[in-house]
Amino acid sequence: MTILVLGATGNTGSLVVAGLKQKGATFRALVRNEAKAQQLGLSDEQTAIGDFDNLDNLEQAMKGVERVYLSMPVSPHNQRWVENVIAAAKASGVAHIVKLSGMHASKDAGSEVIRTHALTDELLKTSGLAYTLIQPNSFYQNLYGALPTIQTNGEFYLPLADAAQSVVDIRDVADVVVASLTEEGHAGQTYVLTGPEALSFDEQAARISALANKPVNYVAVPREAAEQAMAGAGMDAWLAAALAEIMAWFGTGRYTEVTGDVEKVLGRAPRHFDDFAGEFVKAI
Repeated sequence: MTILVLGATGNTGSLVVAGLKQKGATFRALVRNEAKAQQLGLSDEQTAIGDFDNLDNLEQAMKGVERVYLSMPVSPHNQRWVENVIAAAKASGVAHIVKLSGMHASKDAGSEVIRTHALTDELLKTSGLAYTLIQPNSFYQNLYGALPTIQTNGEFYLPLADAAQSVVDIRDVADVVVASLTEEGHAGQTYVLTGPEALSFDEQAARISALANKPVNYVAVPREAAEQAMAGAGMDAWLAAALAEIMAWFGTGRYTEVTGDVEKVLGRAPRHFDDFAGEFVKAI
């Protein structure tokens, strides 16, 4: 069985590539250029060059492929890209797509990113292809994005108010993806992935402070301030607005549910936030 990884240089995609290597699976990854392939340590046989806009590239990459992992960067083009992937999969004889989505994906969510997840999940579910939907909460590792301000002044700034989230370790998400790609019994399943508890960002900061033996504080900021800060740092205006919007949506307190899906798939409990925090403080 041959697997194709789409979004292979992304946050989950690179971990999925590593997991498939560890399992000795036969796979290839779609990358934009050879430099990207070199970053992943891929051989020529494991590499396909192309992008989500080019149907011919996608079909060529899918030749002889049975299962596909579909993850893509946040973009206003996500719906069209998923449509292209589904069309190429059908043309190439792909049997099963494992798609990264988002927790509580719904068409009436207060976030364009989450609404698009819901729309594209539905496209896949109605495509006639076998599917597995991976719907994680936010990742512990997102805190690395706040590392510069934590290092300089011991604070991080997010538009999440005082809401708690059942955040999850990205490595658990990648492990569930790898299992879904390499094992039987996952077709037609939707896995909602969370950590073992819901924590506010004040609580996360307190645990990091205790392990770092120095104060680290969470500062809640308005959505507009977060958007301006990201745009001011050079981020594309659409992306800055979309990320500020989704963080503010998480800040409404709708993402506290704790599920058992990580353990259901992997046969072990999800990693604890404190385990991540012990690694994170080494970078402070």
